[in-house]
Amino acid sequence: MENRENLERIRLVTRYYDQLQGLRQVPFGVMFLLMAVWKAGLWPWFDKWQPLSGLFMIGLAMITFWWMGGYYERTYGKVRQSADSRRNGAILAIALLMGLYLVGFAEYEWHWPISGTGLFMAVALIAYYFQTGSFRLQYLVLAGLMAVVSLLPLFDLLPAEQVYLWGERGVVGVAIFGVIWLVSGLVDHWLLTRALQNNNS
Repeated sequence: MENRENLERIRLVTRYYDQLQGLRQVPFGVMFLLMAVWKAGLWPWFDKWQPLSGLFMIGLAMITFWWMGGYYERTYGKVRQSADSRRNGAILAIALLMGLYLVGFAEYEWHWPISGTGLFMAVALIAYYFQTGSFRLQYLVLAGLMAVVSLLPLFDLLPAEQVYLWGERGVVGVAIFGVIWLVSGLVDHWLLTRALQNNNS
């Protein structure tokens, strides 16, 4: 029984090794949280040096993302992805970014009473949960959090502009995005290290 559990754990880690490299998400979570601080008016330096400060922050997040990939390869090894897997991952990433941009533009321009980007992200998180093996429960929890926050303006608990992803007042929406990136990444990293430690023991 224990050997079967170990084999299943190895299979999951091998199949979803790239997705479980959660520390690569952390810099983007920090980036969104810093953007929320800026939108709240608590970081005047960032606003003063725009667009250079924004480009610097995005560049730093991308460099850290790349460096973390090297860390995982040095520490845990490398699993070769198939061409289909790489292609599907790229297509999904592009579709997510395009969807967030288009829905975000629509909610901001047409003053939706809810966060369309938040609900879009909640649906994407649920789809991602089922598409990647249905064992990373944090994505369902975070999807629920995203959906609840997105609907708060309907109950007059927050102004709708606060839960938008784009726009000057979208503090809560951007902060929730940061929390999602951080929490999901840290939990994925924990799942990876736990599986590998249990296998070694």
